[in-house]
Amino acid sequence: MREMEPSRPYLLSSHAHVCVASGVVVLLDVDSGKYLSIGKHQAMMLGDHILGWPMQADSRQGTPRILQSLIDHRLVTRDPVLGKPATSTMLALPTRWMREGEPRGQPGITLRDVHRFAVSVAFAACCKKFVPFKSIVARAQRRAERKPQEQEQLERLALLVRMFDWLRPLAFKKTDECFLYCFALSEFLSKYGFFPSWVFAVRTAPFTAHCWLQHGDYVLTDIPFNLRRMVPILVL
Repeated sequence: MREMEPSRPYLLSSHAHVCVASGVVVLLDVDSGKYLSIGKHQAMMLGDHILGWPMQADSRQGTPRILQSLIDHRLVTRDPVLGKPATSTMLALPTRWMREGEPRGQPGITLRDVHRFAVSVAFAACCKKFVPFKSIVARAQRRAERKPQEQEQLERLALLVRMFDWLRPLAFKKTDECFLYCFALSEFLSKYGFFPSWVFAVRTAPFTAHCWLQHGDYVLTDIPFNLRRMVPILVL
């Protein structure tokens, strides 16, 4: 009689991303654009079932009910083609603000800059309204894979961010628009050869989702103080 093969551990689905924030495991489902949080006790019960799970296993329990829920929501799989180890994104939070110490006054803005700004904002706004989140993420991932070597002209990059922020009130408010802000600014900067990372992050108690653009140790769309409790979950 042939021996039964040991059961393979589950994998995190390729469209899901995971992090641990204040003892809570948070999942981001790119297909739906929704977040799911799992408390510490339930998360520990998954450690023996999902490869690379970021929470220490609690082997005293049997198969947890939460596992079936993750299967039903297609967040875990046993298919190696559709899955990956459940490892968290490792990214150091920025400690410097790109616009810190910049000169006062309006930057020199040309008609070409205004045109690129308008095109970038219009494209981002249309995508935000009509294009699924997973398609926006896939596009950003493809560009990240083939993007050229980033320029090290920090002064030039800071000037472009400053120009965008001067023009931004003409199109949208910054408050509660971090997604549109990052999307539009990334499109604008790409037209000048700059491709900063687009970071999605969360924090708990209370739960908050946020995103920003980051270039090395510099944050472009926020200030480091506001990000001190955030935990990255997806970096594009």
